[in-house]
Amino acid sequence: MINLLAVAGPAAAAVAYFIFGQTLFAVGGLGILTVIGLAKPSWRQPLGLATVLFVYLLLDFLINELGIHYPYTNILTLAGMIGLFFFSGLPWSGLFFLPGKSREWWRRGLLLGVLMATLILVAVRFVPTALPVNPVPRQWPLDVLLMIAIGYATFSALMEETMFRSLMVAFAMPHFSLPMAMMAQGLLFGLLHFHRGVPVGVPGILLGALWGLAAGWIVMKAESIYPAYLMHFVLVLIVFVGLIFLPS
Repeated sequence: MINLLAVAGPAAAAVAYFIFGQTLFAVGGLGILTVIGLAKPSWRQPLGLATVLFVYLLLDFLINELGIHYPYTNILTLAGMIGLFFFSGLPWSGLFFLPGKSREWWRRGLLLGVLMATLILVAVRFVPTALPVNPVPRQWPLDVLLMIAIGYATFSALMEETMFRSLMVAFAMPHFSLPMAMMAQGLLFGLLHFHRGVPVGVPGILLGALWGLAAGWIVMKAESIYPAYLMHFVLVLIVFVGLIFLPS
């Protein structure tokens, strides 16, 4: 019973939050599971995923309720997660900020970034619902757009990889094995892309999950976040530039 609740509860909350927009239901349900886990020590570990997801969704919910929008939502959510981690007593080694085996995985991170970017551009080219509106201001000068692309790719890589493949995994690791923590964050990353980012809809979920799982795999193998930063940077840069030239 508890194992079913530990998986079904967070999964239902993530679907309710990111797909159906039932934010209060999702955050409230996860809050109840978190309280149960704190009250019953024997349930604390199985309900660890609910606690991790509760922290992330609560921050996201509160920031959005204040009328703050992207990119400030990512900045404040990341800041909140770092603050909670600082007071959690968890080991800093769990954030994967050490070099690890990064030197051996730079090339694979680069290649995965190119591959994922290609899949995303194919999806938005041939599935119209995956890109309802092109977010790139293509009427701007090309040199300005290229500079924005570099800046946006850097920001996106630092924010999202640190939130998902570093902090979220570090919060989950006391409760789950590292592969399970990486799988959970990858699936959550996919659900996040149903309404946010490029692409959206079902292609967003599928490609977002594949992206999150690939980045998580690199972090596990490299024992470091830095090859995933490179993968994310290359992916976003190629997609942004590709959207400049995407036919209307």
